[in-house]
Amino acid sequence: MRKAAVIALLFILCGGICGCGDKTAVSQSESRVEIVTDASGKKIDLDLTAMSSTMIYSTVSNMMMSPDSYLGQHIKLEGQFSVYHDKGGDKYIFSAIIPDATACCSQGIEFVLDGSYKYPDDYPEEGTTITVTGDFSVYDEYGFKYCQLQNAAMSVSEE
Repeated sequence: MRKAAVIALLFILCGGICGCGDKTAVSQSESRVEIVTDASGKKIDLDLTAMSSTMIYSTVSNMMMSPDSYLGQHIKLEGQFSVYHDKGGDKYIFSAIIPDATACCSQGIEFVLDGSYKYPDDYPEEGTTITVTGDFSVYDEYGFKYCQLQNAAMSVSEE
């Protein structure tokens, strides 16, 4: 009885394996890739505004931990405008603060606007929601590596 069950099981398995090999009429739906561009028409490589809060947090964390894999990518993000005055270098550092899903572990990405802008005249109030697009790069300062979006464009987001 047991031998008959094993043989029957082998026939079922062989039939299943043999039955899978000759299917030719498999249809695949056409996939369409939408190319997103910024206001200047430049292709956006990574659009954080189209992601869930969990994916945004994960992606930004990965950008901070492994910045070399993002170098040169044109990135779009949304966050709260923040400014820091570096007294040692006598310069202002602008960033978009991106909150995580629980709003406990916000991360910021520095940006440098393309063109001539003066703070505070050409910038929104701190805490204003902004959208920034720019080219991802890194630089070393004070012995640390920092990430930033260069050649950036900023707009105040509609809330």
